[in-house]
Amino acid sequence: MDALRIGPLVLPWGPLILVLGYTVAVFVAGAAQRKGQGHAEPALLPLLVLALVVARAVFVAQHLANYPTMLSMLDIRDRGFTPVAGWAAAVLGVAFWAWRRPTLRRSLPMSAATGAAVILAAGALLQAVQPPRPPLPQLSLQRLGGGEVALRSLEGKPLVLNLWATWCPPCRRELPTLVQAAQREHNVRIVLVNEGESAQRVADFLHREKLAPPEVLLDPDSRLLSYYQSPGLPTTLFIAADGKVQRMHIGELSAATLQQGVAELGGN
Repeated sequence: MDALRIGPLVLPWGPLILVLGYTVAVFVAGAAQRKGQGHAEPALLPLLVLALVVARAVFVAQHLANYPTMLSMLDIRDRGFTPVAGWAAAVLGVAFWAWRRPTLRRSLPMSAATGAAVILAAGALLQAVQPPRPPLPQLSLQRLGGGEVALRSLEGKPLVLNLWATWCPPCRRELPTLVQAAQREHNVRIVLVNEGESAQRVADFLHREKLAPPEVLLDPDSRLLSYYQSPGLPTTLFIAADGKVQRMHIGELSAATLQQGVAELGGN
């Protein structure tokens, strides 16, 4: 339920809900225009862009050390946004636009508020129907290099469990960030779990990429991917000390979104 899977595509719900809210807002603006209440539709897209830009800018400012280049700041694949800042920018934008355009003083707030209500309601509904995520399973996995680890033995300390594969481009892109964090973090344990591949393939890949993660586990039958009902890779599970999943991130992480998840676990 964390993302919608259509064939090979894995689409996070957040952008889909935004599109739904914007579509409803446009429909309401069109209905208001037909009633002679002003043409609000041209203002809706700039307002949405404003909200997203402000939400992203505030998130980047909060995690500036993790965005060393302008390109990394603009790369929104990590879905790093500060929603409160975006909502505040949208409200101020609507107020300013309506103040400057008296003909829109009814239609613009009405259409924008309806779209916002749909976004909030859809988000709340998605949370309500989200099945509870199970705790760490009674499952043992082989450690790369030898030995076996019972996943329940990882309880007792905040845990980041990253499910990945060597064939997955976003997995490969985020892997150096995870390895660096695993070597640096002391208050949280970061474990990489390879899904569906052999030990030799994983070892060869890490050697070729010159990566030395502290802990790599092998899940050749992709049992964790199935257990947590993840729609695809990479999947990162932020797990509290009691073994309960606090957050599940589908898709690529950046250093900033990883830091955010670790902080929510109490690791920072």
